[in-house]
Amino acid sequence: MSSDPAPVVVCITSSPTERARLAGQFDGTGILVLAPDAGAAGSFLRHLAGTGTGLAAVPARVAPAADEVVQVGGLALDLPRHEATWRGHGLPLTQYEFKVLSCLAGRPGQVWTYEQLHERAWGGTYFAGPAAVQSVIKRLRGKLRAAGASVTIRATRGVGFRLDGGPELTLVREAHR
Repeated sequence: MSSDPAPVVVCITSSPTERARLAGQFDGTGILVLAPDAGAAGSFLRHLAGTGTGLAAVPARVAPAADEVVQVGGLALDLPRHEATWRGHGLPLTQYEFKVLSCLAGRPGQVWTYEQLHERAWGGTYFAGPAAVQSVIKRLRGKLRAAGASVTIRATRGVGFRLDGGPELTLVREAHR
C-alpha cells in the first residue's frame, strides 16, 4: 500500500454539463473537486482540510490571481471577493447582477445568449424565458449609468447581450469585408 497522498484535481466551471463531463474524464484520478466558482472551491478545500483527510490546510484568505480580477476600461470585477468597482468606486451589485456582469466583462464584445447568461447566473437550466435576464440587465444598466461608466450593455435583438467598452477599448483588428 502506497503512502503517497492522492492527487487533488480542482475544476471550476459554472456549467453543470461541463462539471458532469469533467467528472467522467477525471474519474479515478484521486480527489476531484468540481465547483461552480473559485469561492466555492476554496471553501470546500478548507472544509476538507479540517476533516483530517491528510490534506494540508488551505489558507483562509488567498490573494486573487491576476486572471481573477477582470478589467474592462475603468470597470474592475474582483471575482473571489465578489466586488465590482468603476474607477475605484464600489458598485453595489446583487449576486445575479455581479454574475451576469462578470460574464459580459470576461469577453467584451461577445454576444452572450439569454440561455448562457441564465445558466451562468442562476446555475440551472434555462426554462423561464428571458424576463429574469432582462430584469438584471435593466438594473445593471441603471447602476453603470449612475456611476458614470463609459461601458454599456448592448442588446442583440432576440439573441442576448454584450458589453461595449466604449471609447476606452480600442479595435484590435478590423473585420474582413
